[in-house]
Amino acid sequence: MKKIFLSTFFVTIVAFITSCSKTNVNDHTQTITLPATGSSVINASNKFAFNFLKSTLQQDTTNSNKLISPLSIYMALSMVYNGANNATKDSMAKALQLSGIDINSLNEVCQSLITQLPQEDNEVQFSIANSIWYNKSFQPLDSFLNATQNFYDASVQPLDFNDPASVNTINNWVAQKTNNKIPTIISTISPDDLMYLINAIYFNGAWKYAFETSDTHNDNFYLSNGSAKSVSFMQQQVKTVMYYDSAFSLIELPYGSGKSYSMYIMLPANQQQPISTFASLMNEDILSNAISKMDSVNVQVDIPKWEYSYSIDNMQPELSMLGMGIAFTPNADFSKMYNPAQVQPYITQAIHKTYIKVDEQGTTAAAVTSIGVSTTSVMLPPAFIADRPFLYAIIEKQTGTVLFTGIVNDPSAN
Repeated sequence: MKKIFLSTFFVTIVAFITSCSKTNVNDHTQTITLPATGSSVINASNKFAFNFLKSTLQQDTTNSNKLISPLSIYMALSMVYNGANNATKDSMAKALQLSGIDINSLNEVCQSLITQLPQEDNEVQFSIANSIWYNKSFQPLDSFLNATQNFYDASVQPLDFNDPASVNTINNWVAQKTNNKIPTIISTISPDDLMYLINAIYFNGAWKYAFETSDTHNDNFYLSNGSAKSVSFMQQQVKTVMYYDSAFSLIELPYGSGKSYSMYIMLPANQQQPISTFASLMNEDILSNAISKMDSVNVQVDIPKWEYSYSIDNMQPELSMLGMGIAFTPNADFSKMYNPAQVQPYITQAIHKTYIKVDEQGTTAAAVTSIGVSTTSVMLPPAFIADRPFLYAIIEKQTGTVLFTGIVNDPSAN
């Protein structure tokens, strides 16, 4: 069963909501300064996030819990984009929503996010790591490797792809960068494989206002089929911000200092509307508009605890739906990655894995994306009770970058 890692999606959304040049931050938070093109690239990333979520929901129609990291996928594909040329580059630009954005702007903004986001809030642990592992029998172009090292801080290492131990080398790096939340990303390597480009993201944030374990209680969570399941609910009375209209209600639960990272939970007003339909209709404009209209409120919050993993073992259908299908065929042009007189690279693997745990203390989440290249206005309600399927996102607030986004269909399933 495919499992989806919905994380990068919501990181981008907040760009519409929060200024990149924000300076009103406390002693625990550093101001994020992006290049002049920062808002355009974040906007592109957010659009990609929603588009990828929609394509994922079309591919996986089950009622399983889902999670993606749009930021992780976007970073991995941005590295690959540096090696694309001609029609392949154009197709990837379409998927990545890069119309009017040159590659230098994309690289510079990614570099800023990689450098600054982990240092932003000293009460939240957040890391972004990139790596490139290439078959030592085929040397990539120096210009490509230099770009990925300079802009993406990628660890570049040649490996003997004939040696089965190379699989463990790559998986050990993944496990280390995700604090063992995602222990493996690949199972085998073929001697025909040329390269693996991997992004890993790790997030560990304590709630600004923690839930008391003594207030955790069992109650019914109503599944999409109408049945009820008893699960553990966390509860607190908290002063936060909230939005509610005829379509959905939205609440913010901040992490750490409260200035940098938050979870936003979206609950459809129509209890009969499938959560997949609601998620497919959501976009960056709707969410940013709702966040801009959130009002301060003292509210009782009841949300379930949840922990699960999700994976997409083959992202080719989703990415092809977004317009970059040519990259998965022998007609692909990655002549800025390898000398075309020696090899004809194309993408043969695109894997995405995610993990999340939400409890009384906070949230731990991780994501890994591997790209394998081979050759050939209503009154606020008195309570926010998420007792039915809901959509959520973890967003870095200064830049508006969506880090993770997911759907909880059954909080007891893992």
